Amino acid sequence: MSDRGTKRTADMMSGESQTITDYLESALDILPPLSVLGVALKPGISILTDSPNRDSFDNIYAFSEIGYGSTSCIIHKPEQPFVVKKLHPCLSRANDLVTRAAKEAKLAMEVFQVFDTYEPESNIRINVPGNAEAIDDWETFWHRHANNLPHLLRVPTPAIQMDTIYSLPKVVGRALIQQYYPRQAGSNMDPYVVEEILNEPDNQHCLVQPCLGLDTYLREPGDFKLRNFELSVTDMRGIGLNTVDLSKAIGEAFALLHYHCGLSGTGVSFAFGTSRSKPFPLYIVDLYLFDFGDCWKIDRGGAADELGLDIANTMLKPNIRKFIPSPLQSPALYEIFKDAYIEHAKKALDNENNPTPHNVMKQYERRAAREFW
Repeated sequence: MSDRGTKRTADMMSGESQTITDYLESALDILPPLSVLGVALKPGISILTDSPNRDSFDNIYAFSEIGYGSTSCIIHKPEQPFVVKKLHPCLSRANDLVTRAAKEAKLAMEVFQVFDTYEPESNIRINVPGNAEAIDDWETFWHRHANNLPHLLRVPTPAIQMDTIYSLPKVVGRALIQQYYPRQAGSNMDPYVVEEILNEPDNQHCLVQPCLGLDTYLREPGDFKLRNFELSVTDMRGIGLNTVDLSKAIGEAFALLHYHCGLSGTGVSFAFGTSRSKPFPLYIVDLYLFDFGDCWKIDRGGAADELGLDIANTMLKPNIRKFIPSPLQSPALYEIFKDAYIEHAKKALDNENNPTPHNVMKQYERRAAREFW
């Protein structure tokens, strides 16, 4: 290890890491798992990956699937700055999928432009992938790349191209496995087993979701995946992540999404990922907001109470609620989220007296108490 890496490791072990913002991956790799995660999951941190082929998957195909959802899958070609979101062929007719792809690309760019220009009051800026556009000649695109795709992805369907959210470095995935892979209490994992798990297909692209709405999270060996890895509040506190700043940032983000972008939806996600910076291969850790395929424009023409109930009902869907601090399990964090949401909603609406943000939170609290008490 270089003198620089040795010094940084010593500083991290001594608790003097606040002034350090860039790290060698090999220097992190000798730290205990919780120390690795406490350093690497802080937005703005830069990690110089001195291990080879970080983005090259052990795959015979040029494209690899790095994400999968109910309506689409995300595929990526190693070393490319963009990903392709391929809509599932079973959703509807091709013409409907073309319309859906164009709509999602338009919404994604609207959200990107808002988040690219806002100045956060929390200590965390949330990024949105940019350069989203529907692929016009999608049939030609898929036929041209057919031999580079896994067989199940070779059916041509409309698709969207956008900037890549790069995986967190392998040192982070390794630490997540060492810390959270289910095993008997007090037992250590064989390093060879750790590497075997790390190199499984579902673990090649690691994003970490800060699930402020989950007090704890029970993990099972058969369901353990680094792809969209979920951290509960208990996990984040054990790592030393700043859940107060995260609650503020996510409260701001929902306010911007609802009142500046005018969008609600059930599919949006938050996750820690990385972007590339020069000198390559330097990766910058950030918190991302993405996946707007199930979003719709909010109808502001109705009564404030009805509008508040509609938005709150959407926020209470399980895949959205998991990012929002629970008013029942984490009341202090929820109040921080709530204050940030209302404050930034009023700014976006440019109306201090608009009752909708308060109504949203009131309805959210009532329904949460009724359904989850």
